[in-house]
Amino acid sequence: MPRHLTLLALAAIALACGRGGGAALPAAPATPADGDAIGVRAVKPQAGSAQVTRATGELRARHEAVLSAEASGRIQRFRVDVGDRVKKGDVLVELADSTAQIGVQQARAARAAAEAANRGAQSELKRAQELAKGEAASPAMLDRAEVAALQAGAGLQQATAALAAAEDNLAKQVIRAPFDGVITGRMKSAGEFVAMMPPTPVLSMVDPSSLEIRASVPEAVADLLAPGAELAATVSPSGRPLRAKIRTVGASVEAMTRTVDVRADPVGGPNRELRAGAIVELALSGAAAAEGLFLPATAVQLGQDGAYVWTVEADRLRRQPVKVEKLGPGTFRVLSGVGAEALVVAESGGGLKDGARVRVLQ
Repeated sequence: MPRHLTLLALAAIALACGRGGGAALPAAPATPADGDAIGVRAVKPQAGSAQVTRATGELRARHEAVLSAEASGRIQRFRVDVGDRVKKGDVLVELADSTAQIGVQQARAARAAAEAANRGAQSELKRAQELAKGEAASPAMLDRAEVAALQAGAGLQQATAALAAAEDNLAKQVIRAPFDGVITGRMKSAGEFVAMMPPTPVLSMVDPSSLEIRASVPEAVADLLAPGAELAATVSPSGRPLRAKIRTVGASVEAMTRTVDVRADPVGGPNRELRAGAIVELALSGAAAAEGLFLPATAVQLGQDGAYVWTVEADRLRRQPVKVEKLGPGTFRVLSGVGAEALVVAESGGGLKDGARVRVLQ
C-alpha cells in the first residue's frame, strides 16, 4: 500500500477511537485496596527475667579538642600532620602575619612618639612649677602645664595599650597545642582562609594518656558499683583484656534509658594499644536479676520528648510513649507504656507516622 494511504488509514482509526464508536485501549488495573499499607514486622514484649552481668562502654579522652584560629587569616604553613605527638604550647599552624607585623611596628612607633611627648610635657610642668615658686609664672601658665602633662600621660597609656593589642593580635597568628597529645585530624590545607567567627575547625587532637571508660549502666545494678572498685573489661572486637578502676558513679538517672553514667580509668596507666572511640565490655562486680517485659533495642526510639515505640492496633500505627531501661546494647526492659499483649513494630525506622495503614509481615 502506498505510504500516503497507510497514513490515512491510521488517521481514520484514531478518529473512530476518539468518537467512542470503536475499540478503546484497555484500562489500567485498579490499585489494590491495601496498596498503601506499609509492611512491618512486629513482636510482642517478652516476659521473663534477665541477669545483668555486663555493661557496654566506650573509651573516650578527657582531654580532646578541635582547634581553631583566634584570628582570621590565610594558612601559611602546617608544622604538624596527623599522628604527630605534640607538647603543650607547641606551634601547630602558622597564619600569614605580614599585616599583623606591620600593625606591631606602627604601634611601637606610636608609643615611642607618645613617650617623647610625655617626657616633654613632664619637663614643661617641672619648669612651670619651679617658676611658680619664684612667682615668675602665672597660675594660668602652671594650669596649662599640668593639663598638658596629664594629656601626654594619657596618650602614653593609650599607645602602650595599643601596642599590647597589636602584639596580642600577632601572637594569635599561630595555633598552639593546648595540652600534650596527638594530632588526630586535619580539616584544612595551606593556602585556605580561616575565620575567627564563626570559628573554622583546623586541627583536632587528643591526649591518649587521659583515656577513660564511659559506660551507661542499668539503674538496677548501679548500686552494686562504687568508686575505687576494679572491674574486668574487654576491648571489642580485639578481645584484649584489661582492668578498669571505677572513678565516679553518676548521681542521677538518665530519664530516657534509666541508666547511670559510670566513669572508670584503665589500670596500669597509658597504653598505646588503647584508642579513643573503642568499645569496651565491662564485667559487673555483681549480677542483678531484672524482671519484667523486654523488647529489642531496634523497637525503641529515643525522641526529644522521651522514649516511644510504634504499636499496631487493627491495621493502624500508633505512636506509644514508654518508659524503658537499657539492659545492654540490644535489649530494653519496659517499665511502663505497653503490656504483654501489645504488638510492637520490631524495627521502627523512618517513614512511620501515627495513623498510617500497616500490614504485619509473617
